[in-house]
Order: sequence, then C-alpha cells, then structure tokens
Amino acid sequence: MRRRMRDDSNSMDGYLATRRRADAMRATPCARRPVDATTTARRARARDVSTNARARRLASGVDVSTVGIGTMAWGDESLGFGDAYRERDLVEAMTRALERGVTFVDTAEVYGVKSSTFEQSSEHIVGRTAKTATTTTRAFVGTKVFTVPWTNVVMGGGVRLTRKSLVEALRKSVERNGGEPYDLWSIHFPFPAWSQAALTDALAEGYDLGLCTSVGVSNYGAKQMEEAHGLLRKRGIPLVTNQVKYSVLDRAPEKSGLLALAKDLDVAVVAYSPLGGGLLRSSADSEIRTFNKLLEFIGAINGGRTAAQVALNYLVCKGAIPIPSCTSVERADSIADVMDFELGVEDVETIDEKLDYMDKQKTLG
Repeated sequence: MRRRMRDDSNSMDGYLATRRRADAMRATPCARRPVDATTTARRARARDVSTNARARRLASGVDVSTVGIGTMAWGDESLGFGDAYRERDLVEAMTRALERGVTFVDTAEVYGVKSSTFEQSSEHIVGRTAKTATTTTRAFVGTKVFTVPWTNVVMGGGVRLTRKSLVEALRKSVERNGGEPYDLWSIHFPFPAWSQAALTDALAEGYDLGLCTSVGVSNYGAKQMEEAHGLLRKRGIPLVTNQVKYSVLDRAPEKSGLLALAKDLDVAVVAYSPLGGGLLRSSADSEIRTFNKLLEFIGAINGGRTAAQVALNYLVCKGAIPIPSCTSVERADSIADVMDFELGVEDVETIDEKLDYMDKQKTLG
C-alpha cells in the first residue's frame, strides 16, 4: 500500500485516490489499516500546524502575520532594481502587502547597499514606506547586522571586531530607518571570529538602548540557537526569531531538529528562499517538475491556489514564517492570498510523503 500511494502521488488522479482513501478510513475506523512508525511520524509532522492562518504571536508578545515579505532585491541593480522595478513599484508593493495584512517585513543593512548614496537601499526604502504608508496596519520591520569584520569596506565605519562596532552599525541602520527603532534586530550569521557571548551581548545592548524592541538570529544551527537563547534568557530577553533557508525543496531545518527545538524554545523560524530560489517553476529536473504538478493540483482543489502559494502555505503549516521576495503589487496580493486558506492534514501529509520519496530516490542514486 505504501508503494502504491507513492506512485499515486505522481498524478492528479492518484492524489484524489489518496484523499478518498483517507476520507474512507476516517469514516470507518474499524477498517483502518495498521499504521507503521514512519507514517505515524509523518502524520505528527503534518499536524504540527498553525491554529491561525493569518497571525502568530512571537515570544516578545507581538503579533505578526504568518507570511512576510523579503526585500533582498530592493535597491540592488544586479537583482533588477532600476530596470525591472523602481522604488515606486516597491512602495506600492509594500503598501498593498500592509493593506492585505502582511505585516512582517525583512531587510538587512547590506541589501541594496550600493544604492545607499541615493538613499535607495532596502533599509531606506522600507523605512520610508513603513513611515508614510497610508494604511491602518503597522509594519513589523526586522533588519540584520553583518558580522564579517571587514564589512566596513562596503558599509563604512571601522573594522567590526567588538560589540560596540555592531551596536554602532545598528545606530546607522536606525538612521536609514528614518530614526525609528527596529521591531527586530538580528545577527545575520554567526561568523567564526565571534563568540556567541559577544554577539548576544551586542543584541542585548541594542535592545537595552531602545534601538530595537526585539532580537533574533539568522543562519544559526540548532546548537547555536539554543546557546544564544540561553545567553539572552539570563538577561531576561527573549530570542524571538531564527531566520534560515527553508522550503519544500530544502527541509534541512526540519530534518536537523532545528524546527522542533525552535518550537520548544518559542523561537519563530523565519524561512528565506521559501520557494527554492525559483527552482519549483524553472527546474529541468523531472522529479521537481512532477512535484510541482502535484502542488498545482493541491492548489486547484484548495480554491484555485498556485503551486507557489501551496508551497508557502506548507511552510506556514509547519510553523515557519516564509518571506518570499516581493517587488510588485501583484506579487504582494499573491503572498497575502496565502493567509486566506490552510492546507488540510492530508495535503501536508501527501506533500511530505512525496518529498520523502524524492529524498530516498536521491540517496539511492
């Protein structure tokens, strides 16, 4: 039966057959087949869903949207800024996202840094839009600090080797944010030259100075996250987020145990590259193309959603906050629509099963 279900998931008819079997087993408990350990684990993962498709509460006590927007491309000419889209397009996109209830906005000091001279870096544009957007919904804006010692080559200032240098970088970010403290300030990644104690000291100082109202980390493994959480907890400061690469095509946070640990510690996992860097729609790999068709069909029976929306909703169901790139009003609407539905347990279980099968095939060669 397990082999048959795997093969079925490669087709729309097969997916419907799987749903019918699930419905039938729920309707007739006595007819249910024995459940093996693998199936039990998969169903446990599938049921680890958010109880509110539109909002979640962070450890800081603040409510944010379950889906956010990423702004890495904002101000970056190499990623289309000034050609495929301009600042006006980005302002309109973020405004529409806020109007639709998407409040979580992610940026970083190095995003679009070459446009800082013209005050068109990501932090500049996000800060201006958050301040001037004519919406009743307030943006929750998070930025990140680069920990590479020679970041000063591109950002200015001195070599980054001390806590003071990171806090000074935050002050500069706040200036680019129009003087407003950030809702979230995170370590961009744990560069080896820094101890966790020094990095969390910097986060705590920025928090204590009122330059940010909550703190987080990014690209931290499970042990690093746990250590940072413990160090901050001693100061009475919650570690609110850990931003990591996570998508249906890269489930490392789930497989490593990071996702489960984050839940135990009440640390929200923020998923960057949540659509696999565009691989879902552009990959030539036959398995990925087949998987994308499965997502398309699941979307079709969930109100006409796209494969991308299903992939993002899957991450929400897993407890993460995906932050896909957003450079247009149309894109903002598509992202906001993800909060208007929630995949069923059978949908999530079917996706997990197909992904497990794909991973096994890769292992076999």
